[in-house]
Amino acid sequence: MVERPDYISLQVALGKTDAELTAAESHGVLCGMACAGGRVELGDWLNQVYEELDLNNMLIKEASQLLVGLHQSTQQQLNDPEAGFQLFLPDDEQDLASRTDALAQWCQGFSYGLAAGGLKEEVKLPEDTQELIRDMVEIGRADPDDIEGGDADEDAYMQIHEYVRMGVLLINEELQPCHKPPELQQ
Repeated sequence: MVERPDYISLQVALGKTDAELTAAESHGVLCGMACAGGRVELGDWLNQVYEELDLNNMLIKEASQLLVGLHQSTQQQLNDPEAGFQLFLPDDEQDLASRTDALAQWCQGFSYGLAAGGLKEEVKLPEDTQELIRDMVEIGRADPDDIEGGDADEDAYMQIHEYVRMGVLLINEELQPCHKPPELQQ
């Protein structure tokens, strides 16, 4: 299995290839597609990241290898019974404005990924799931220029980060219920 890349390495690799999406958006799209449609084929997701997926281009090939690790780890995390799912965002060492911008991009990608994964507007979802999706759309509109960077903003970011993380798990469970092992089925 290929390892999950670090955020900066993937962001730099995608930047060198003129990818359509940032690292955060790419992960958001993948998660949205997985929540909406279940298992996501690697090629389907890569076609969202790149307008033209040219694996003869060495830079795209290198970035795609990093994306393979992200794809594999994300599929495992979304189905982890211990809720080990993690958003793919910059580390806490990055400034708050950068992290906020990446979280907004992640939420934009997630919203797009739900549609790309096949979730239709006419699908009747529970109210709490609808609310989570609406909240993620709103978080996707966050303006990092409004961030002052004080303790209150840091706390707010951490709370929103955790809200999004847990929201994804709830949406995934609602749209893609885990299959219980045969011994637990009734």
